[in-house]
Amino acid sequence: MHDLINQLITAALAAVDPFTAIQNHLRLDGENLVIGERVINLTVGVASRNENRDLRCIAVGKAAVPMARSIHSLLGSRILQGLVVTKSDHLQDVKFPESWETLESAHPVPDDLSLHAGDRVWELLADCTDRTLVLACISGGASALVVAPHNWNALNRLLTSPPTAEISEETQQLIQSVLLSSSIDFSTVNPEQNISLPALQAIGTALLGSGLSIEKINAVRSQIDRLKGGGLVDRVGAGKVIGLILSDVIGDPIGSIASGLTDRPHAENILVGNNLQACEAVATLARLMGYNPQIVTTEWDGEARDRGEEIARAIITQPAKTILIYGGETTVNLPKNCTGIGGRNTELALAAAIELAINKIPAWITTLATDGTDGPTDAAGATVNETTIDRALALGLDARLALDRHDSYPFFKQLKDLHIIGATGTNVADITISIRP
Repeated sequence: MHDLINQLITAALAAVDPFTAIQNHLRLDGENLVIGERVINLTVGVASRNENRDLRCIAVGKAAVPMARSIHSLLGSRILQGLVVTKSDHLQDVKFPESWETLESAHPVPDDLSLHAGDRVWELLADCTDRTLVLACISGGASALVVAPHNWNALNRLLTSPPTAEISEETQQLIQSVLLSSSIDFSTVNPEQNISLPALQAIGTALLGSGLSIEKINAVRSQIDRLKGGGLVDRVGAGKVIGLILSDVIGDPIGSIASGLTDRPHAENILVGNNLQACEAVATLARLMGYNPQIVTTEWDGEARDRGEEIARAIITQPAKTILIYGGETTVNLPKNCTGIGGRNTELALAAAIELAINKIPAWITTLATDGTDGPTDAAGATVNETTIDRALALGLDARLALDRHDSYPFFKQLKDLHIIGATGTNVADITISIRP
């Protein structure tokens, strides 16, 4: 069974390989860049003054490196300036030409390097003209990796504006509470200065642990950052922006992916890969292996432990040789001062394992963060079956205690049931595969 699971994971990740995704949507035809049905001439100007277009590439996110490599392989020296910003340890043994700058910064909470990355993006776009064409390769994780904060006035407006569906009164109160607990007093700050990094970190940590969806978290980020919410496009001014988007958000909303860096009507945004493609690849291979696969949803959300129980209950009702596939991204609502270590995928797997143990019906459930890292851990997820809890008891492990403490990572580490696959170079949210042998 482990061989089958590994093959299904490999198929899912191959289907959303960012390098290939770019190549599938762009090609060079002489002096023309062809993007889908759009043809962009790379030489602009009148006959008496032909000029090459000012072509730049900005790649940000966990998939930034393969996306940028794909652009470079296609356009080479035509790219006059390139900037790649990705997560720490994602640039190992990667080389770009001198005209490209590469940076690593922090995720999921920004750090000083994130601020530096934001400055570099801002500076690279400072002198754009109507000859400029920016190819913006956007993938999940960019919200924390690239930060260009607005001033304190913007944060004050967010907290004092009428609540909306995206930013509720509860969210406003959460932000106010965390600022207060961090000893950040609005009356003592210069409202024209940029929001401080400690404030951004406190807000980010609180939002990530609140159980809010990524769409609602990114709605906050979009209002307090100069590049987010379409700010990158505004910075380009008279130039053109083409966003090449690898989606890690349910439903693929441009305004939520990477907090909407290219979310403007006059930018052209092209979806190059998403969760559905990965789920379809799992289904295709499962069918070839003699199973009856079903993609239940690609909009799976909600509390991870609840979803784990639901998935376990669903698979044990299925006939043999069934595979149920779920795509999306769950959340974990962490209590104050939580010391547990884990992520949404290992927490979902732990809840599923407990439910499978109750019923004792043969079934396997695998969880996978497609970027290779589940929450703050180095695991992508875990695999469980109806014997997982018995194996844990034999080692003296208490599954329910681990679940209640949100401490799923060390639980599965002792069982050696974690998926440690390293940075995958892609990011299209999560996949859960449940199998009835």
